[in-house]
Amino acid sequence: MKQLLLNNLEWFYRSGVMIPENGLWGVAERVALTRNNSALERTMSAFPAWTCHEDHCIIEQRRADCNFQAAFMYLASYRVFGEKKFYDTAVNLLDFLYFRSGLLWRKEDRYVPGSWNWSHIKRESVVWFDDESWCIFLALEIAEKYPELEKKYEMRRFAMMLAPYLAKAMKEAMAPGIGVLEDKTKHWRSGSFIGPADQPHWGSLACMALARAYREDPQQEFMEVLDSYHAYLNEKADSFDASEVCYAIMGACAAYTYTGKEIFRTTAELFGAKLVSRMGESGNIPSEHDEAPCGPHLVDTIYTINWALLGLLGLRAFAPAFDEPFRRALKLVCSIQDKSPEPHLKGCWRGMYDMNARTWGGGDLFEGGACSIYTGWTNAPISIVIALELLNEKLFS
Repeated sequence: MKQLLLNNLEWFYRSGVMIPENGLWGVAERVALTRNNSALERTMSAFPAWTCHEDHCIIEQRRADCNFQAAFMYLASYRVFGEKKFYDTAVNLLDFLYFRSGLLWRKEDRYVPGSWNWSHIKRESVVWFDDESWCIFLALEIAEKYPELEKKYEMRRFAMMLAPYLAKAMKEAMAPGIGVLEDKTKHWRSGSFIGPADQPHWGSLACMALARAYREDPQQEFMEVLDSYHAYLNEKADSFDASEVCYAIMGACAAYTYTGKEIFRTTAELFGAKLVSRMGESGNIPSEHDEAPCGPHLVDTIYTINWALLGLLGLRAFAPAFDEPFRRALKLVCSIQDKSPEPHLKGCWRGMYDMNARTWGGGDLFEGGACSIYTGWTNAPISIVIALELLNEKLFS
């Protein structure tokens, strides 16, 4: 597992997703393979910042959530290996986020205070429920574990500036009942063109962030969101595809860990059981997300098994029965790390693996599929799981 982690860290350095390689100007969203990629034209049209090579492009937008995930990955890897290069890379990525990117809105006017613009290619404020949640959660985690970084960047200040606005937006989106996140949230987006706001992709990640913020400052508004959203999840537990079940586990595990309320543990175990019931003997969970090719033989590393690993890692901390399915899924993911010799492939996890063909494949959609190789969402979260497993540390603690 140490070698797998090293392979992936080196992929970040050598693949072209960081220019310069030390992370001073952040990490790009993904590598897009150009051969036999039926979704390439739409992808490049929607994300008009890219560097093209012979058989792949670097989709260059610098996203706040992807950079936070990569920084957290390198910090955890520094604790695994004691290699200062990894710590320095994390600091460079955080320097980019807080000092060079212009993605953070530091003021109390015009835009959502403390929010991170979705990426550097947007000319307006684009604030997504899911991405902002990662920024809050990871900023608070890094601030606690690395006091010197908290002092340098004031990470708590900006995360806790944003958290009440996330809670307010969630309450507005849920009133009078869960529905599509509409313009009533004003500056916040869930992408109603992608799916309804009742999906845990949006709501459970917000709960993960608000639960972590609650530990910093137990505001009643945070708890109100956690209570109401998890009551909804318990009522609609049979309504979600495998990807959404993974998100629900993550949010409920965080809510239980940081508040101690048993109802959140009940929700986490309920959705954990639903996930395990879908899991095959191989450790795979069927690809069911609407932005990825679907099938029981497809390993989806963008929307499904990556989040399953994080969810099960959180769940097994207080429910040991989930240790075995966690290890089964982790074994599968470890077994499919890319061994191709090309620098933009070696050591990565591509977006989809076809278990029938025993190779990367399965098709492509706009953002999902085998030809999309994400830095955040796929590679950094998987490496975070491996690093935490090597450290014997919990995801939520």
